[in-house]
Amino acid sequence: MNPWLFYDFLDRRGNNLMRAWLDSLPAKAAAKIDVRILYMQSIALWPEKFASALRGWPDLIELRVAFGGAQYRPLGFYGPHPTAFTLVHGVIEKGKLPRRVLEVADGNRKIVLADRSRIRKHEFKRQPAPESWR
Repeated sequence: MNPWLFYDFLDRRGNNLMRAWLDSLPAKAAAKIDVRILYMQSIALWPEKFASALRGWPDLIELRVAFGGAQYRPLGFYGPHPTAFTLVHGVIEKGKLPRRVLEVADGNRKIVLADRSRIRKHEFKRQPAPESWR
């Protein structure tokens, strides 16, 4: 059994905003982020090169994924239960993360804590089955 379960933030209509962000990225970058999440689900302690706290935002954690010269930063928090990590916002870092981005992520965190129906298990990108399987 994996020590961690990852969740994605949903908007009011139930749209998965994290999956939408990932799908807007280059396919290989999104795949690398999904692979990193798969790996992080399976280990109890995350190395700092994979995840770190954000100075001034003690409840937010940034996942660190570099690909193709870009720094991808899925933002999230530990919760809403002890073995969960919820992704609430995604950004491509270009220097320091803007305060407004962190405010959105923290606002989404607060929404999740008030209403757990606003999350679902992380959706990994699915590839269509090969023709030979159909």
